[in-house]
Amino acid sequence: MELAILSDELSLDLDEALLEGASLGFRKYEIRCIDSYENRVPYFADGREAKLHDAIKRGEIEITALTPGVFKIELSDTESLHKEMEETLPRTCEMAVRLKAPRIIVFGFLREKGGLLEEALKRINEAGQIAADFGLELAVENEPGSYCDTGVHTADAIRSINLPNIGINWDPANAVVSGEASYPIGYDAVKPFLQNVHIKDAIPTSPNKWENRLIGDGGVNWLGQLRALVNDQTLTHLTLETHVFPLLPSTREDLRRLSILFETVHQFDEEKEK
Repeated sequence: MELAILSDELSLDLDEALLEGASLGFRKYEIRCIDSYENRVPYFADGREAKLHDAIKRGEIEITALTPGVFKIELSDTESLHKEMEETLPRTCEMAVRLKAPRIIVFGFLREKGGLLEEALKRINEAGQIAADFGLELAVENEPGSYCDTGVHTADAIRSINLPNIGINWDPANAVVSGEASYPIGYDAVKPFLQNVHIKDAIPTSPNKWENRLIGDGGVNWLGQLRALVNDQTLTHLTLETHVFPLLPSTREDLRRLSILFETVHQFDEEKEK
């Protein structure tokens, strides 16, 4: 199973990210921020998208997803909601088509008093239809504090929406800090809707707070989760989202740990076949 990575988990400098990524064996990239964390898809400086396009044209990289960060807001924030629905999401879809990215990653709206789940589902449905008009998938990422926080809640939402192009970007670490046993409980729920998976680790530190950790230092059962992903063969790639500073040394260490975990999975399955 091939590993992809978010380019800004290597460096915000696109040239450096692609250079370091190539040295580490990456060909597939998810794109989020370039130059600074304020310059997020689709709002890049001049020339950045062209650089990505040229690398794609040369066959050096593939883009697995664009993640503009939309719907990480409360529904009552009508000004932001209008901009994300009418400008950010359509522009992201247009960029995805140009960069041959098959999917857009979004979130599930922050919870508010008053129970606005139905409104959140309605908006995600509308976003899915926008993505479908461009021939794209829309992957909803489970995020702490949102209506789609755990695997179970996210799967329930996607099942309720029931659009063929809407699925889930599964983040087991986010599920853990949302209070769920991400594997097997969360994974069993999201498995029918999987479009993408983020690999990182995290641990709750206090109510509504958490720390991102290197793989194996947090609360995710990554050995069990990776074994299930390898055996189920639902996806062709998984995406590393290091989220620990300093980025490059942490990414290299995560890759070392992942190599050990994948080898352990291989040994388990070999023993099982005997």
